[in-house]
Amino acid sequence: MRSINSYRPQNQHPDGLVRYHERLAEHHREQVRVTVQAMHRRKMKPHEITVAAVVKESGVSSATIYRNDDLFALIRHANPNVQRRQAGQVYERTIHQLQEELAKAKADREYYQKEAQLAKSGGKGPQQEVIQLKKMIIALQRQVACLEELLARCTCGAR
Repeated sequence: MRSINSYRPQNQHPDGLVRYHERLAEHHREQVRVTVQAMHRRKMKPHEITVAAVVKESGVSSATIYRNDDLFALIRHANPNVQRRQAGQVYERTIHQLQEELAKAKADREYYQKEAQLAKSGGKGPQQEVIQLKKMIIALQRQVACLEELLARCTCGAR
């Protein structure tokens, strides 16, 4: 005996779930289209055809309309002045900024991973190389100073 809940969309096979969501999207598209046409037939003024008015008549949620470009385009075609929610635009900007930060963080992570690999393998990073070269320069300068001092004290007549 099958459970009552076995026919719920979330309990179906993935292919069935995909078909369910496709049918639901098509149903929403049809509801919004018919609602906008009915508003035109009733000779509503374009500025009166808003997302809220379509939501009230069609039964499709405003989140679905704002999220789906096709549904929003149907309403925008009827009322060119209708705007997307400001919050949606803010979220889009925030998402874009976060994506940029993520890309920068990934690049930084790769750089620091390479530095860590160099340090583990005994290799020297660019800063370590500079420090080693400075130490070598100081050691050579000391050696030159010692040689000049020895040369100054030299008594062989090679001056």
